[in-house]
Amino acid sequence: MTATSSAAAAEPQHALTIPRVALHFLALGLMAYFLTSHLYWTRPKWGYPELLLAVVVAMQAGLYLKRWFFAPLDACSPGAWYIYFAGSLACCFAESLIARPFYWLVALYVGQMCAILTPRISIGASVVAIIGIQFTAFGPTRLANRSVEDWVFYLSLFASWMVMGLFIKQVVTVSQGRAELIRELDAANREVKMARDREVDVATLRERERLARDLHDNLGHSLVTLTVQLEAIQRLLPVDLDRARPLLEDMKTLSRSSTEALRRSLANLRASGLGDKSLTQAMESLCADVGRRTGLKIDCQIAAGADGLPPAVVEALWHVAQEGLTNVEKHAQAHYVGVSLRLEPQLAVLRVSDDGGGLPPDAEGRPGHYGLRGLRERVEGVGGTLLLTTAQPKGAIVEARVRLIA
Repeated sequence: MTATSSAAAAEPQHALTIPRVALHFLALGLMAYFLTSHLYWTRPKWGYPELLLAVVVAMQAGLYLKRWFFAPLDACSPGAWYIYFAGSLACCFAESLIARPFYWLVALYVGQMCAILTPRISIGASVVAIIGIQFTAFGPTRLANRSVEDWVFYLSLFASWMVMGLFIKQVVTVSQGRAELIRELDAANREVKMARDREVDVATLRERERLARDLHDNLGHSLVTLTVQLEAIQRLLPVDLDRARPLLEDMKTLSRSSTEALRRSLANLRASGLGDKSLTQAMESLCADVGRRTGLKIDCQIAAGADGLPPAVVEALWHVAQEGLTNVEKHAQAHYVGVSLRLEPQLAVLRVSDDGGGLPPDAEGRPGHYGLRGLRERVEGVGGTLLLTTAQPKGAIVEARVRLIA
């Protein structure tokens, strides 16, 4: 018997239900009945055979009780079952030599073997046990003189116990299979729940990252622009009030657009700043606004067909241009800026270049500066790459390359 089959059979038998307990007490009762009947009819002619019979029956009952009532059946090894059945059948053979009725006990062990061991082993062992107990109890002479009706009766009786044992094993195997399927289903349900929880956590983290990027790219840029305009107004108010008034109007307009941009970002709408404009219109308007504020010469070249790019790619490219121009305005001290978007086969390339002081070595990792880091996350989120290089002879280049799927 394999370990799997023993475990499969032992697990449901560990719970001693009323039918199983009744069957075990029937087996113990038959041992006691055959022993007392034999001793009663032979009394007072007790001798060594009767004493030996009592000892063997006591050993058999003890082995039966230990296996079925006092040992953990679910942890029973195949070797333990072999020892149990070999010892019990040996007791039956010894008992039947002294008192012939004990050979009926073999039927109980035949049923147990068919219910516990694999069919290939149990059927062969049962046939050997049945034939062996017949020769032991009756001898070859009496067996040869038996009628066909007797043989049919005895063989039918033992066969019925074998069939019952095989049926019990089949029921146990099916129950085990169903229980295993239920355990696997429960485990799969737990894994699905854990995966769903992980997806929720990842989605929450991505949403936080999106909000952080949008707040930086939109509200942060607007606040920087407002700060620059306030500084310009502060310088102009004492000397040129007429030039300060248009800047105040620009600040009002920018403040309103920033509020609207914040609402759109929180609602996860299309890229803030684009509004209802196409990408070409938004890029040209952005370059014109930055050029007007800073006095920079901005060369804006947008390839035909850019407005037909996927919305996610449009949003990523828009933010690259916005962040690149904001960095030029804040840090570059440049005189010339180039913004170009070209379309190659299955590739969109946006480049923002300037002739300023270039990028510091730790531009992307400086504490408190999240713009370039957020840009990389945006571009990589649509399957692209972000390149940060120093231009020759001076300046910086921010380039986003996004692969397009036909």
